Amino acid sequence: MPRFYFVLTRPAALLVAALLLNACGPATDAPETAAAKPLPPIPPAAAPGDGAALAAGQALFAQNCALCHGADGKLGLNGARDLTKSNLNATGRTYMVEHGSASGVMPAFKGQLTDEQIAQVVAYSLTLK
Repeated sequence: MPRFYFVLTRPAALLVAALLLNACGPATDAPETAAAKPLPPIPPAAAPGDGAALAAGQALFAQNCALCHGADGKLGLNGARDLTKSNLNATGRTYMVEHGSASGVMPAFKGQLTDEQIAQVVAYSLTLK
């Protein structure tokens, strides 16, 4: 067979393979799974402008978080993140406090703190700059 035949068919074979792989991907209209459900909103008691909630959050932070994150959120012991440079919003921080880190370095506080206390700690952590 002539050499140019392979040169012409190879791109066509790659195109067919790419189309087949794309067709095997997830459907765009797939139903929402349990893992994709949004997190619940932060309770109003922890709104960043609420002084009482922030004071309670500061006390909880000092008791549960300051050992690794530092009183100002910048310490970073044991692999703790600098909270003043975190890109996590309130929802992301709530998830981290509830479930801990994927590596297991940060413990989960869902069983130790109430939802309101978690919201207070998160609201306080958002004030750290």
